[in-house]
Amino acid sequence: MKLFYSKKARLISLSFLCAIGSYAQQPSTITQGVCSAVVADFNSGDNGFNSPSVYGSIFDSSFFHNTSRGYWTDYLPPIRVTAPGFPRAQSIISPPYNNPNPTGTFNVGFYYIVNNPLVDRYQVRIISITQTTQGTVTDIVATSGLQSFAAWSTPVPYIDNGPVPTPLLNGFEGFVCMRLVDPDIINSPNTTFRIEVAYILNGPFFAVFDNFSIGPVNSPLPVNFIGLVANRSADNLVNLKWDVTEEINVREYQVERSDNGSFFSPVGTVAAKGKSIYSFNNPDISTAAIFYRVKSVDIDGRFKYSSIIKLSGSSSNSYSDKLMIYPTPSQDQITIAHKKLTRNARMTIISIDGKVLKNITPATGTSHTITNIDGLTPGLYILKLEDGIGNSQTVKLLKN
Repeated sequence: MKLFYSKKARLISLSFLCAIGSYAQQPSTITQGVCSAVVADFNSGDNGFNSPSVYGSIFDSSFFHNTSRGYWTDYLPPIRVTAPGFPRAQSIISPPYNNPNPTGTFNVGFYYIVNNPLVDRYQVRIISITQTTQGTVTDIVATSGLQSFAAWSTPVPYIDNGPVPTPLLNGFEGFVCMRLVDPDIINSPNTTFRIEVAYILNGPFFAVFDNFSIGPVNSPLPVNFIGLVANRSADNLVNLKWDVTEEINVREYQVERSDNGSFFSPVGTVAAKGKSIYSFNNPDISTAAIFYRVKSVDIDGRFKYSSIIKLSGSSSNSYSDKLMIYPTPSQDQITIAHKKLTRNARMTIISIDGKVLKNITPATGTSHTITNIDGLTPGLYILKLEDGIGNSQTVKLLKN
């Protein structure tokens, strides 16, 4: 049945779109970005993204993951096959990611298909999610404001080469890449970020969202290791447990063991199953000191390591009140083992002559903290831990 829309309905919809464009704050500064790492290509799944329905007076508009084409679109047979209403707004929201960019900046890139990149618009919003002792705090920390697709990309005519062409998918394709600069984008161990991309479309044609990026090639895997612990039983079986968040596109976890904390060998593999807690048993382990770490492997071969933990001698677990660093000497990344810490704890790396070279904020409740030291010149340093309740510990750090 053909639908007829009143002038009043169109005016209400236009007002709704304007409200989306001006929400929350003035647009942040935006520049050309660096988007060389695609963290979600949607070829094998929705990657944890979702598209809430946007209800206007004349339409219900949202993206849907098209499993056969490996992208998000508003064409959904047999439910949506006729020309969509317009003007319309539809948005897509990412799962939480750590920010791989420096504090105050966030790169966002995505592939699109729209009918008219000169007239159609989009908006990017960065939403911080911070865990505090009082609960979770969510805030919109940056917004691009409404932007033309053509202003931030080089559109080219779209040609549908699929075995079954999508109807009403006409126009242009391109890749938007921009950097949002805003002092409210603050990186911290307790903060992750969701990214919302909204399309404002002005014609009766379908659109596509695909190949999402948040930064350069060395952007980290979405998985985030919260903790890794080990317990030794009376019969010398070691049980390892680790918990993760943001498990996206992870294929498996490889458990590795070392006698010295520097050279590791694989001892087993656990398939990723979308859980938050994983476990692995390593039998017949002697009472000598032993080190473990876990390597997450993505479906495209990229990988990321957990912290390193140590079972000392005949110790029954990996917890320790003693401040320790693995490996030693260290080259680029260290794991700092310590007692469980409060939210006010902090660490500093200090040169021999007393200069503070690096500040580290450990996550509340953790017993192991990872940090990079590749910016330090080879030599001897002091790592100081202040636990937030008046106590402090120091340990030597040797960089090679």
